[in-house]
Amino acid sequence: GYDPKPAPATGPLRVHPVNPRYFADASGKAIFLTGAHTWANFQDIGLAPLQPFDWPAYLEMMVKHNHNFMRFWHWMQAAYAPWTDQKMLVDPLPYLRTGPGTAKDGKPKFDLTKFNPVYFERMHTRVAEARDHGIYAAIQLFQSFSEKKEGGPCDPWVAHPYNGANNINGFDAEKPGTGMVDMGRSDVREVQGRYMQKIIDTVQDLDNVLYEVINEGGNKDWDWWVVDFMHEQEAKKGKVHPVGLTGWNAETVEQMRNSPAEWISIGGDAGAFWKTDPPAWDGKKVSVCDTDHLWGHGGTPSWAWKCFVRGHNTLLMDSWDPIPGRPCGEVNWAARPGYPTRDLNRRDDWTWEPVRKAIGNTRTLARRVDLAAMVPHDDLASTRYCLANPGTEYIVYLPEGDEVTVDMTSAAGEFAVEWVEPVEGTITPGGTVSGGRKPNFAVPFPGAAALFVHKI
Repeated sequence: GYDPKPAPATGPLRVHPVNPRYFADASGKAIFLTGAHTWANFQDIGLAPLQPFDWPAYLEMMVKHNHNFMRFWHWMQAAYAPWTDQKMLVDPLPYLRTGPGTAKDGKPKFDLTKFNPVYFERMHTRVAEARDHGIYAAIQLFQSFSEKKEGGPCDPWVAHPYNGANNINGFDAEKPGTGMVDMGRSDVREVQGRYMQKIIDTVQDLDNVLYEVINEGGNKDWDWWVVDFMHEQEAKKGKVHPVGLTGWNAETVEQMRNSPAEWISIGGDAGAFWKTDPPAWDGKKVSVCDTDHLWGHGGTPSWAWKCFVRGHNTLLMDSWDPIPGRPCGEVNWAARPGYPTRDLNRRDDWTWEPVRKAIGNTRTLARRVDLAAMVPHDDLASTRYCLANPGTEYIVYLPEGDEVTVDMTSAAGEFAVEWVEPVEGTITPGGTVSGGRKPNFAVPFPGAAALFVHKI
């Protein structure tokens, strides 16, 4: 089940002082973040004629699936993308197109000193509407897919506002010959800083905000500068929101863990095992397992449950509206016959609904326990997937179903046993069990299962 009218998301979120694997809301309660995001949930993207994204329907889907977290996508380029040679359009954009002169996409040049009120009004409105639906929104500050990808033939830098041919300010941010922003230059950071300040001013009053430095880009020096900038400028206004670093950027996992960011999202570059066996998390940062950085297109219910019981928060990259454009050479997230992601690039592929449901079910269970006291305990379950407050509550995942032995030798008294079907969320009572021993539990239905054992 789900709450059709969830309470508004409250904050600003802070790293939980007792269990830093999670954030705490304004009341101090630990919050498990899980949900879905899609490429057009803020700006409309697509081929001409550009169709508006159905934002209300997407919010409704999230509520129906018990989601409380999304990445709020941002694109900087006016047109084109690294994955297609077609003219993908983006609207609205953060800067006004005032001219004089014509940019490379055939429209008036940008004035980088004039922000587009439509862009920022939409940002505030949609993040506020997410809040009112119980959803936290991680606003992407920058986007590496608005620039040319190394080795890729298709080039969105042609239509980037920071391309000197596209603005009236005589500003060209390109690292020569790369089609990418030169992040080390002080004049580039000055322009980026004004943009970040405008975002801060726009959403400062909203408590459901998180920030993400850049989608799959950046470098250690620039990333940390952005995090520090956001912290310092927000502190001046008296309300600081969490800032995150996400996978497939130029930092190692250890660098992200040592950064000034509050949350991080590991990429597949850290190892394919993050898809199938995500490690138990120590809580040095809040961790968000995001299928976008692990698969691109992909994800499984088993991944969702494994991440949950090992102390991670989760996000699904959802092909709600297929990513637009025909494939560009070998760079492909679109529909090319014979390519593995062909069918995954549409919302109704059979892959998506089970994962949407599974992550909602993990949140249902997270809300039933004292999450601040729950810690990954691989050693307490024979499957090695266990989130527990030993002696009080145990959540165990059985990826193969069958049976599991749980070490309850430190527990005293009687415990209720429940079985959760991972995708449908159906609960099957399993009677009671006494503590002080290592009971064996047999799954009462076929397939994978989650076991919830809690003190009576």
